[in-house]
Amino acid sequence: MQLPWDEHFIEIVIPAWQAFLAADRRLSEATNARDQDWIKRAGYDALREAGAAAFYVHHFAEVVLRSKPIWLPAEIERPREVWDWLAPKCLMLRTERRCADVSLLGDVADALKHAVLTQRLDLRQVTANEEVLVVSTGWGELGWGEGKWGRVPQVVVLAKAGKRALSTILQNVIDAWRRAAGMKLPDIGAP
Repeated sequence: MQLPWDEHFIEIVIPAWQAFLAADRRLSEATNARDQDWIKRAGYDALREAGAAAFYVHHFAEVVLRSKPIWLPAEIERPREVWDWLAPKCLMLRTERRCADVSLLGDVADALKHAVLTQRLDLRQVTANEEVLVVSTGWGELGWGEGKWGRVPQVVVLAKAGKRALSTILQNVIDAWRRAAGMKLPDIGAP
């Protein structure tokens, strides 16, 4: 059954994002406890929830396309057109600076699904699943203000342009959806 777009966003997309943030937080807790078994388990949990969140946030465009809400331009007929329309609304860490995170998240979701990407490689920011999600500190490699501080492991995306914190990418794309739809939703983060 297809949920209405707003219900899907609130009940499916946001909880998937929250589950990732909670798993990412448990990874920090495991690291602080210095329990190697817990760190390993928490790392796997964070990667699994990261992949699920990437899928749900990226594929929300297909839910929107099928629902045809009043705020979506009527001439849009394909998911690619939805993502292209959303892209200019994606701003870095809630600033006024545009970012390419809609496209990057799509490349992450596609690489996780297909393992090795074979089409549009020159346009993609990642090309294979071993280049996508990893647990890393990102220390000295992430952009200013991105991800966790203090050399704590987190889920990062290995893009052609360098490492990016998945938490930041997801936040930027979710915020773009909120702007696009004019949603007056609370800033829902981890539970």
